[in-house]
Amino acid sequence: MAGERRWSTAAAAAGWLRVAAVVVAAASAASSAAGEGVGRQTVPAMYVFGDSLVDVGNNDFLPPPAPRPPEPPCGIDLPPEAAAADGGGGGRFTNGFNLADVIAQHVGFKKSPPAYLSLTTPGRDGELRRGLVGANYASSGSGILDFIGNGTISLGEQVKLFTKTKDAMVTAGEVDGESIDNLLSQSLFITCTGGNDYNAFTDGIVPVSDAPAFIAHMVVTYIKHIKTLYNLGARRLGILDVLPLGCLPISRVPMENGSCSGADNWQARLFNRLLRREMAAAATASMPDLVYSIGSIYYTFYDMIKNPSSAGVREVARACCGDGKLNAEADCSATTHLCPDRDNYIFWDKVHGTQAAYHNCVHAFFHGSPRYAEPISFTQLVASPAVDLGRPSPGTNRTARI
Repeated sequence: MAGERRWSTAAAAAGWLRVAAVVVAAASAASSAAGEGVGRQTVPAMYVFGDSLVDVGNNDFLPPPAPRPPEPPCGIDLPPEAAAADGGGGGRFTNGFNLADVIAQHVGFKKSPPAYLSLTTPGRDGELRRGLVGANYASSGSGILDFIGNGTISLGEQVKLFTKTKDAMVTAGEVDGESIDNLLSQSLFITCTGGNDYNAFTDGIVPVSDAPAFIAHMVVTYIKHIKTLYNLGARRLGILDVLPLGCLPISRVPMENGSCSGADNWQARLFNRLLRREMAAAATASMPDLVYSIGSIYYTFYDMIKNPSSAGVREVARACCGDGKLNAEADCSATTHLCPDRDNYIFWDKVHGTQAAYHNCVHAFFHGSPRYAEPISFTQLVASPAVDLGRPSPGTNRTARI
């Protein structure tokens, strides 16, 4: 989403009450979890693809007009050692850790794998070839479709960079005593994209009347790229769906009383429904060894918005950083208004969530009901035995922590 107008069914009462304890626990644990591993490392590496909800600094290596987060205030709550490890800046469009970081913490790392472009710099390319912790290919402002995101790295280009990474790993032969295919089959792959593609409507490229056909094309293209990752060795995949776009602060600005835009939320739900349906069909037809889970950013955010007190937050419409109506008529910057109580906000700026909201989301992916992750939870995803595509040497110890 990265500063653009777009980015990137109400819960049953009983279902929300069941998850309320989950998200409150996540919120209270957010500070202690930040910057610290949350337990035993359960996957050997993690590979991340997507947009600004999961980017950790690739755009810092791209020339304008690729969007970059203003630092400060972005990263204001990020531990200094985490920012330094990513090349001196946070690279994240939020106040602290983003979705990729929090997912990584739940599988035993300290934060997301480094930005891919930071690992191509002299002295760090060895980390990439050895597959020590994986890499993050996400690019803020990018989309599923190649023409989305001026100057960014589209999902298709990110997958090509991963192909290049695997080729380099094979050529170098530096994965310590372990089959590269086996390493990848045991690793966790995360994809989080789609919101920025809706700029095609707001920019006048695609008429809203063509939304169903355009969104179907988005899903078909998305699954094509997932199949490429599968053919390259991915067997354990976490997919994040699209936010409730109509409830973003920027979408509320033109609405009467600052309410959510039902039309925008309908478009997001259409994508999310098609993604689930077509992903299930594709996995059965052509990716039989894939273990996957779709985490619902849509419903985790939507349910926090509908019942903020149960989610441990207070402000669900106004952005923490910005200016104007709902603090969402100006991009977050060092000169705009910044809220002092960031853990009480769901939205960091006019399109991105706060670290506190992301902790709630990910906790629900791992420990919540099927409303928040299906067909299995993220806990089941990382615990499920992935297909062994190679035979590691006995006694291999390649654990690394980030």
